[in-house]
Amino acid sequence: MSKEKLDGLLKPLIRKAIKLEPRADKAASVASCESKFGGMPYAEAGDTWPSCPTCKNELTFINQTHDEIEQKLFVFYYCNECFPWGLSAEEKGQWLVKLYEEPSSNKIVELNRNTDDEFAPTPCKVTTSNVEVLPDWEGIDSASKEVSELCCKMNDDSPWEEYEEAVERAGCLHDYATLLGGYPRFVQGEAAAACPVCKEEMKFYAQVDSEDEANIMWGDVGLVYFFRCPEHTNEFQLELQCH
Repeated sequence: MSKEKLDGLLKPLIRKAIKLEPRADKAASVASCESKFGGMPYAEAGDTWPSCPTCKNELTFINQTHDEIEQKLFVFYYCNECFPWGLSAEEKGQWLVKLYEEPSSNKIVELNRNTDDEFAPTPCKVTTSNVEVLPDWEGIDSASKEVSELCCKMNDDSPWEEYEEAVERAGCLHDYATLLGGYPRFVQGEAAAACPVCKEEMKFYAQVDSEDEANIMWGDVGLVYFFRCPEHTNEFQLELQCH
């Protein structure tokens, strides 16, 4: 009966997300409007290749993701020399997100990079799939205390085991992955971010996993998480976590 109750409590918490799986493909080397890793980034007239204000090196283009809901393009650059974690003490500009409102192949311009990039990801095209997700064990207490309390009653020694089994029964993704939307799956514990403009709590937007196919490794098999302000939609915050 407890398992049935747990399953019933989880059902309304399920969210939809898009899983992105990179596959090495030289065709991804050229700039496009598509989701991809590495190669040349999408850019428009007036753009220049961004540089890190701290080490003065050009940032690495990591990936771009087509947001199918908003029909916008999320483009992510990162400084692998300074390796920012998203801490408030870090100098602004060590990582960069650009959100293009109306991406179009007719608007694409090729950016000039002045130096070779030893950290450049392997160019990859992306296969997307629709998945359903639930909070990880670290995040379920914020989403539903009733769920976490029930799991503790069912298994006081290892309540997370009851929860993970319920996630599997629900048919939800229960592994690390590159995702757009849904819930974050944290490596080191729950994180939050406040908008620098309005100071309100930002919402989870996406996460980029360590991806062998793209030759991307965040520390010791970590992930990068992005939070976005619901009101000031061009404001993002990064959080890097690794094992």
